[in-house]
Amino acid sequence: MNESTDQYQHIATILPSLFRHLDTAVVIADTERRIQFFNPQAEALFGCGLADVKGASTRILYAEQEDFIATGKDRFNTEAVHTYYDTYVVRYKTANGHVFLGETHGGPVCDEQQVITMYVAFIQDISTRVEVESTLNQLHSITSARNLDFCRRVERILSLGCKHFNLPIGILSQIHGQRYTVQYAQHPDNALHPGQVFDLKKTYCCHVYEANEAQGFHHVAQSNIKTHPCYEQFGLEAYIGAPIFIDGERYGTLNFSSPEPSRPFVSQDYELVRLFAEWVGHELARLRDWEALEQAQQLLEIQANTDSLTQLYNRHYLTNILIKELARCERYKNALTLAIVDFDNFKHLNDSYGHRAGDIALQRFGNIVREESRTNDIYGRWGGEEFLCLLPETNLGGAEVVLQRLVSRVHAEVIHVEGQTIRFTISIGYTRFISGDTQDTIIHRADTALYLAKENGRNRIEKQ
Repeated sequence: MNESTDQYQHIATILPSLFRHLDTAVVIADTERRIQFFNPQAEALFGCGLADVKGASTRILYAEQEDFIATGKDRFNTEAVHTYYDTYVVRYKTANGHVFLGETHGGPVCDEQQVITMYVAFIQDISTRVEVESTLNQLHSITSARNLDFCRRVERILSLGCKHFNLPIGILSQIHGQRYTVQYAQHPDNALHPGQVFDLKKTYCCHVYEANEAQGFHHVAQSNIKTHPCYEQFGLEAYIGAPIFIDGERYGTLNFSSPEPSRPFVSQDYELVRLFAEWVGHELARLRDWEALEQAQQLLEIQANTDSLTQLYNRHYLTNILIKELARCERYKNALTLAIVDFDNFKHLNDSYGHRAGDIALQRFGNIVREESRTNDIYGRWGGEEFLCLLPETNLGGAEVVLQRLVSRVHAEVIHVEGQTIRFTISIGYTRFISGDTQDTIIHRADTALYLAKENGRNRIEKQ
């Protein structure tokens, strides 16, 4: 026993200086697996000093009795292979009962005669690393899921972040100046919803914007921002957030918070919240590009189907829609009235007042049509001063009311060109759909009716 005592006194003398600056926790035990040495990192990891545990069984360091027995059988015994120093992972616990995963290298230490004199273990807490790896795998699954749209991906990322950081509140915000707007939110009491607006200065995100970098506070009441308006108003103790950038420009923040203090945030936490925010930024940019592309496509489609002067449909669109409407009427026996509208004495208008007057008259007619037409009515420029009108679900009687009102409205219209007051009128020929009609047959009947309107004095409607 005297030799053993001298040996551990010697250990106590040389080991503190040997392992003090090692960034790994070091635990040394005697051959009975009784703790003899902790370096400062081990004291910090297990939350207790050497004086508190010296001489105690290393059993107190294990979260599970089975692990203590298994490591004793495989490594920490006099029969263990002396070179058995492979890496293994054990669930340890701290003095206050917190359980963590410890990546461990350890085994027996022998003297010159190959007699085991002590056991040593080098331990690193890899709980965060394992959690981060798991979170990253889940993040990859979310971001690569083709069945999820942007909204559902953001919702799942907020849930994932809340779970990983153990903070119940998650927010994706958009920031304009000092205006902080909630875009998406997860809150245990559903106290936050999209569209809510706050003053940026009254949120912890102001620190993110000031630093232009991820920021975190794990216990605000014990920090230098304990007088912050966000803490005074909402009592949020813990917060971690990062800025979101779209094409290099700040958009807002992704942040997580809690009314309860949390563990101190480590570098992996900041890297992870940056990664979350970076992904959201990429997706927002892609969503913005997609919306811009859709708008451009819609604009191109509108331009392709619209007469540039009157902003009514053009002949290309009218031809296609007429074919579809005739097929629908044939199939479902629906009513349809087709009308052809033509300006009266349009050549005289151009010759007397110039082509600008004619253009203004056509534009004014387009405005009148948009004001007078019903939701389902289809008007378009068929060519020159001639327009085609489709009135779905409308018989001749109903069409007469609509078309007569249009003639009266145009007749009452006045345009002014270079100080001159000009009036213009229209004539309309209309007909109903008859089973078996083609585009040519129904247009021919409407043309015939239009000819009658011209012959009977213009500024009127006629049916065929």
